[in-house]
Amino acid sequence: MKEIIKSIVTSPGYWAIIIPALVAVITFYFTKRHEMNSEWQQQKLNHYKVLLSSLSDLAVDNSNKEAKTKFALASNTIALVAPQSVILSLMAFHDYLKSPRQDKSPNEHDVLLKTLLLEIRKDIGLSKKDNIKTFDFHLIK
Repeated sequence: MKEIIKSIVTSPGYWAIIIPALVAVITFYFTKRHEMNSEWQQQKLNHYKVLLSSLSDLAVDNSNKEAKTKFALASNTIALVAPQSVILSLMAFHDYLKSPRQDKSPNEHDVLLKTLLLEIRKDIGLSKKDNIKTFDFHLIK
């Protein structure tokens, strides 16, 4: 029996079948993994687009109940797909927005918004070299 197995494993025909089969399996695995990662990134990007759209709606009319509902839904959905750094930045921004303080600082708002956007950009792999000191963004009404 050992002789038969040895003759099969040492035959060129065996390796001519096994090597291409292994290459095909490995290629299939990595291709599927890449496709799944790409699809996941696309879904995550879509969730971030909805979040930014809801933020824009709030910037236009912060008293609009529909805008607040859209923001709440988007924020809660982000909690399912975003890393902790994005969620913490989003919660800090949310806490600032819901605060009843009359002395809210526009600068504090901008810093919290910039931090949130930088964390989102980092998560989607857009830019790892962004700098909060030079990054400038504000919601456009």
